[in-house]
Amino acid sequence: MLHYVEFGISHTEVPTETALCIYISGCQNRCINCHYPELQNVDAGEVLSDYFEQILDLYHEYTTCVCFMGEGDGSANSRLELLQYTEELHNRGYKACLYSGRDTVIEDWMKQFDYVKLGSYKEQFGPLTSRTTNQKILERLSDGSYADITKLFWEDGEEI
Repeated sequence: MLHYVEFGISHTEVPTETALCIYISGCQNRCINCHYPELQNVDAGEVLSDYFEQILDLYHEYTTCVCFMGEGDGSANSRLELLQYTEELHNRGYKACLYSGRDTVIEDWMKQFDYVKLGSYKEQFGPLTSRTTNQKILERLSDGSYADITKLFWEDGEEI
């Protein structure tokens, strides 16, 4: 079961969306200088399924997207649970975002998300707001492909 440590609204995590961010514990990435090391603790926080409906009900008037910050322990069960939440979100009219934080490409199971952030945090390259970042955020297009929208995090919105 997925656990969450906290949740809150963000206007910066997903460009063009008002996101309800849910911080999932059990992160296995172990990025150096992680901005939220508490998420590395497996099973820290509350069981998400116990509160998911209540959290959505609290913020449904204010948000357009739910952003899962992390994918738990990365197990098949964690991913299946995230996909179940994503299906429910889509049924309610929300978009869904996954901040994976792993150095990978879009994997089959990720294709249900409207937005996916990939790449571990590497201090020398900076966060998504840096033009030199190794991370990227992708948006799913109507044809199922993904477009890199990382440049929307940059002040002028233009690539180098």
